[in-house]
Amino acid sequence: MSEPVMVFDRRHFAVLIASLALLGEAPVPSASTDEAARAFAASGARTAAVQSYRSKLHVDFVLRSFPYLKFHLEGRMDYQRPNIYSVHFDHVPWFGKGFENIKADPLQPATWIEHYDVTSIGHSGDRTLVEMRDKVAGNVKGVHAELDPDGLRRIQFLYVNGGNINVEVNPRVVDGVPVPATEDADIRLPAYHVVAHASFSDYTIVTDANKADGAR
Repeated sequence: MSEPVMVFDRRHFAVLIASLALLGEAPVPSASTDEAARAFAASGARTAAVQSYRSKLHVDFVLRSFPYLKFHLEGRMDYQRPNIYSVHFDHVPWFGKGFENIKADPLQPATWIEHYDVTSIGHSGDRTLVEMRDKVAGNVKGVHAELDPDGLRRIQFLYVNGGNINVEVNPRVVDGVPVPATEDADIRLPAYHVVAHASFSDYTIVTDANKADGAR
């Protein structure tokens, strides 16, 4: 029984956490275009009045390759305007020590203008389809993202080694604000296959309007 635990080391855990944080381990990309900046800004229009929010976070991880582990984590997600996202886990397995607090700013499309080189922008229904890449050649071959008026709905990283990581965001509206209800990640790399399902609950949302009302 001890061998699977030893095989599942900190590097595996880092990849699992990256699925939730939308791949903070990806190489730093290059600058974007004015058209992309407008598209990213439009996708966040409905949340522009949000100063901050916090939610409870519940995540199930499944390793679908050896050593075939499953585990559950509880924590919280915090957002602070303009573009600061963070994830905190209450408890992590011993091999995950050091990953209790995760920076998750890539959840915010408005940050991409500072980081990504956009190669094309298209449209399908109410979704904006964005293709991006790293200016300096690295392990990531390309990035595909899908946005709608409520924000990010899908992001996929394609790797030069044939691997890919796909994350889908499913929204709901709380107090008139679109926020993530669930996120599903599928990580397929040559050495392993991991899936993760995250759900968010008990939102506390601070907007410009209710902040002003509270100050009166």
